[in-house]
Amino acid sequence: MSPDYYTRLEQGRQRTASRAVLDGVAGALRLTADERSHPYTLAGITDGTSPGAPARRTVDRKVQRVLDLLDDTPAILFGPFIDVVTANRAAAFLFADFNTMPARERNGLRWMLLSPAARELYGRSWEEAATEMIGMLRIDAGRTPDHPRLAELVAELNDRSALFRRLWQEHRVSTWLHERKILRHPGFGDMEFFNELITLHSAPGQTLVVMIPADPVTFRKALRA
Repeated sequence: MSPDYYTRLEQGRQRTASRAVLDGVAGALRLTADERSHPYTLAGITDGTSPGAPARRTVDRKVQRVLDLLDDTPAILFGPFIDVVTANRAAAFLFADFNTMPARERNGLRWMLLSPAARELYGRSWEEAATEMIGMLRIDAGRTPDHPRLAELVAELNDRSALFRRLWQEHRVSTWLHERKILRHPGFGDMEFFNELITLHSAPGQTLVVMIPADPVTFRKALRA
């Protein structure tokens, strides 16, 4: 495989790669399941891990029960392109009240890149977290590259975020790799969380992100205050 061929493959410009070539690349690079699915998707080959059509943007009643149960644990339901489908009250307290935002602004990556509150909350880890989310959007872009919502979001972030503009051209993919986060709430100081991503049988294509407080008693007190 020539360097030029590999570069085209990596950037999604080579769409005739065989399964054998992709298997070889995935094995040599020791790709994770999510990273592995991206080149297969670009090449139009099903590897058994990539979802098909974009997920719906409504809340299944079974998922709503889970969100209700997680009442005092921050939880956000994401759809395609890191759009926020819904978030519970604890997530509104920790991050932002996504449920009250206009539909086009209700996006996790958009909030991370453009909101001053996100920079304050994440502090020195802000760029690392934003970079991770940009890589996650790149995975979604490989699945549905011509979706109008993707085009709208990329156009706005290209125009308004220098970090996005630079990293989007690098065609990196990533997943939610860092399970531990220290977030600084403006009213209550540093709080430690362990995040977990949950795929949902009753809501294909949607992902529930749960932020589990390391000190749940203290977090509940802050939430109720």
